[in-house]
Amino acid sequence: MNLRAFMYRPRRNFLRLSVTAVISLLAVSCGQSKVAQCNQMIQVANQAVSDAKVVTSGVQEDNPQAEAMRQAAAVMDKASEEMNAIEVTDETLQDYQASFVSMYRDTSQAMRNFAVAFEQKDRQGAETAQMSLQQATTPEKQLVDNLNAYCSGQ
Repeated sequence: MNLRAFMYRPRRNFLRLSVTAVISLLAVSCGQSKVAQCNQMIQVANQAVSDAKVVTSGVQEDNPQAEAMRQAAAVMDKASEEMNAIEVTDETLQDYQASFVSMYRDTSQAMRNFAVAFEQKDRQGAETAQMSLQQATTPEKQLVDNLNAYCSGQ
């Protein structure tokens, strides 16, 4: 048995373990920073508001209210998917992300319900859908304010 080879193995194994640990740490640290995650979430939220305003401000004869609500619902569905697709590692941001996704889904469903009730001239259904829409969008301002405060470090 070669004593010298035996003595060098632990060093070699230790070196491999150290290199593996460093590579693992680098891989984890290469993930998106909190700031980058915040920016992505804020960008999706801003785009959703902007797109919804464009669709709903176009309510005219060529874009009746029911169709505008369906288009706005599609905007909310897209925002929900985009928000959900952001890879978020920060636990607080994950909570905000889940809240946005839930709000967008609830808003989308309420808009679709309103469109159906409007087309069927179901006043009670339209009023119920409108109340659901108000409930779904109520947390938006506070959610945005909280996200902005958290992301800016306040």
